[in-house]
Amino acid sequence: MKSNSSNPPQIDTQISKIACPDCDLIQTIPPLSKNQIAHCLRCHATLFKNQENSINRSLAFAITGLILFIISNLFPLLSLKALGLVQEGTLLTAALSLFNEGQPLLSLLMLLTTIIFPATTLIGTIYILLQVKTNNINRYTAPIFRFLRSTDAWGMLEILMLAILVTLVKLGDIADVILGTSLYAFCLLILSLTLLSHSLNPHDVWNKLRTKNRCG
Repeated sequence: MKSNSSNPPQIDTQISKIACPDCDLIQTIPPLSKNQIAHCLRCHATLFKNQENSINRSLAFAITGLILFIISNLFPLLSLKALGLVQEGTLLTAALSLFNEGQPLLSLLMLLTTIIFPATTLIGTIYILLQVKTNNINRYTAPIFRFLRSTDAWGMLEILMLAILVTLVKLGDIADVILGTSLYAFCLLILSLTLLSHSLNPHDVWNKLRTKNRCG
């Protein structure tokens, strides 16, 4: 097993064996120091990160992300001004417009990937982290967390951001594009979700669940 540091005092990871997420090789995790990372012996993928204060930092990013998510859905993302007319649009109205244009499947996909799944991820993550932080774990904690982990890939805000940038380039010559408050909140939301994904160590949550099960 490889790690990225050597001398600091070791901390028990509370995990004896783990399957590599990339190649499925089952390996033993040794005690790790703070901020030390264990890598797969075969494919060198990351197996375990012993991150310091992961729960508190992740909770802060999740709460920040939820606030930004609410703001990004309350105000228009963009406003187009042409021939004296101004047209505004939010994430929800964009999905509804696709439905009205005869694209129900595309409308549903946009609704799921830009509103429902991100909201579920943020609210569910806050719920789980608060339970772990307060040691108020119940029988629903593990299934909910497992569901959140399985739906991570369905949040596609980055793709929508790319589509918005393309729209800005294409419509910039034929209409005045006014950037809305929600667009700035949307950009910060993407940053918050990225930081949340980087800071949240799922093994910290699973370790708490194992400890609770042993004690309960």
